[in-house]
Amino acid sequence: MGARREVSSRQLPVSRNHLAKCCVVVLIALVLGGCREAEDGNVVRIGLLAPFEGRYREVGYNAYYAAKLALADHGKPDVELVAVDDGGTVESAMDRARALEGDPLMKAVIVLGYAATDAETQRAFADLPVLIAGHWGAKPETESVFLLASPELDVLITTPPRIDVVEAAKARTPIVGGEVFTLEQFPMLRTELDGITIATSASLPDAALQERYRSSSKFTPQPGILATLTYQAANAILFARAGDKTVDRNGLWLLLNDNLFKGGYLVSAPINYYAYDSEGKLVPVDRPVE
Repeated sequence: MGARREVSSRQLPVSRNHLAKCCVVVLIALVLGGCREAEDGNVVRIGLLAPFEGRYREVGYNAYYAAKLALADHGKPDVELVAVDDGGTVESAMDRARALEGDPLMKAVIVLGYAATDAETQRAFADLPVLIAGHWGAKPETESVFLLASPELDVLITTPPRIDVVEAAKARTPIVGGEVFTLEQFPMLRTELDGITIATSASLPDAALQERYRSSSKFTPQPGILATLTYQAANAILFARAGDKTVDRNGLWLLLNDNLFKGGYLVSAPINYYAYDSEGKLVPVDRPVE
């Protein structure tokens, strides 16, 4: 079956280009070693499937350091983070979802971005618990998929559910958009930010989280809403005893479903509104901007 190269979060690279290359190495390792039986005493893994290359790479990097921080906070050296680039298309994301699902040590996966949250990609994970960090115009396609979002966002967001960031920058106002409107590149692509509201179940990172996030590595980007969401998703998995080797995927699904989620959505998920100020920074608002 081929030898597996073990890759832990501590071995992941310290530069963006190196990280993108390493994600491919991790994927190959999973494909080659997917049929190996899990051995007693081995670590368990949490996956992260997101874009690390191309226009949406900031999504992956915001998420990666947040997931690492959550693992560090829990002090679980026997839980590894496996970050994988989604490849930029639904087809490539599906292939990588199958590779992650085929790893016997994989307990759950966090996903972000359009390709990784697509309905077909969700189904490619089979029974592996999947936490979608954000809305992304997605709905839970299987019983093992959970959204850190309120289902009310389906109605509140007025743009097409999976709008490209470039098209979002051209949209006529007033509009209410989702997480793609929070990307750092969005205000750079648009000259007029009045009349734009972001509706999300996430919140901007507070000062304490920002400080710990930025100090976790010399290469960390500025954390945003996606970092907060990923940090919450990783904590949900860890609090559901992902590091407990007596809890299999089905047991983890039951713990998540019973304690945190209902019908695939986060119980009592808030709805927060944000807008851009005169300096192009996100600020909380009470209601959609008209």
